[in-house]
Amino acid sequence: MSAAAQGLTITSMMLCGIAMGLVFDVYRVASHRFHVARWLLPALDVVYWAAATLGIFSILLGSNEGEVRLYVFLGLGIGVTGYFGLFSNWIVKLSGKSIDIMQSLFRFLWKLVNTLVWVPIVWIVRLLAKLLDIVFIVTAALLLWTGKLVLKPFFALARWLWPKLLPVRKKFEPVTKGYARVRERAKQIRDLFKKKDS
Repeated sequence: MSAAAQGLTITSMMLCGIAMGLVFDVYRVASHRFHVARWLLPALDVVYWAAATLGIFSILLGSNEGEVRLYVFLGLGIGVTGYFGLFSNWIVKLSGKSIDIMQSLFRFLWKLVNTLVWVPIVWIVRLLAKLLDIVFIVTAALLLWTGKLVLKPFFALARWLWPKLLPVRKKFEPVTKGYARVRERAKQIRDLFKKKDS
């Protein structure tokens, strides 16, 4: 392999090492700020290292056809060490501030949506419910008034007809009294069985 290709590979690996350190710092700050459960961290670490390995291998395929040499690890080591020595503190602070800004922006947007969308929807629903109550009450009152108006002649006819039916009512009086006696007797028997059950 030519010196130029080796130099390109080392440079690529140094940049990969810097990227690995940067992603690791951002991941570390985010998992702390978002209170990721401790039992989930090992799984996330495996995902991080798997993604880093795949990324490095894909870059190696493009730069030196996937050959793993000593200078590959040297470039990665220089990149990671240089990153943590020079940039790590700045990236950690910048990541924390960026997450704070994102959380503040999310809270602001949530309050804005709540104020402009949710609160008006709730107000409209309550107003519609009250209007429906009023419509129901008015409709029921109109139906009652109309019913009384329509049935008024029949009530007058019934008041006029009731005394006229006195002879007929007297003929049916024994039947109604007998029905009342049977009903009372059935009630007494039912009450007696209830007392026995209790």
